[in-house]
Amino acid sequence: MKVLLSLVLILLNGCSTTTFNSNAGVYAENSIRKSVVDRYTNEEVWRLGASQIGYVETNYCQVDYRDLTPSTKAFISELKVKTQKLGGNALVFDSCIKAGNASCHKQIQCRGMAYLITYNKQG
Repeated sequence: MKVLLSLVLILLNGCSTTTFNSNAGVYAENSIRKSVVDRYTNEEVWRLGASQIGYVETNYCQVDYRDLTPSTKAFISELKVKTQKLGGNALVFDSCIKAGNASCHKQIQCRGMAYLITYNKQG
């Protein structure tokens, strides 16, 4: 019994110093960041009196033609994260441009404009 108890204590002590590394926090943070940013049209942000914060863009380089290309939705999600990091809560998606060059089989660049919309509280 003493041997079993000693073994359990040794195992518990060994597990107490074990750490687990994960990139789940990055995904959770990005999910939260993009959830506070909504997509608008140019007309909508103008009507709402939004303040322009700056351009946001994301790039993708497909090195091997067998690599999967991210969807437009994935690019827009990345633009939303970048908008929130700039302090914005609104994104006007502009476009994605596809090209190729010597180092990329397919290169995709997507861009948009980040805005801050402030809502007046009436009470």
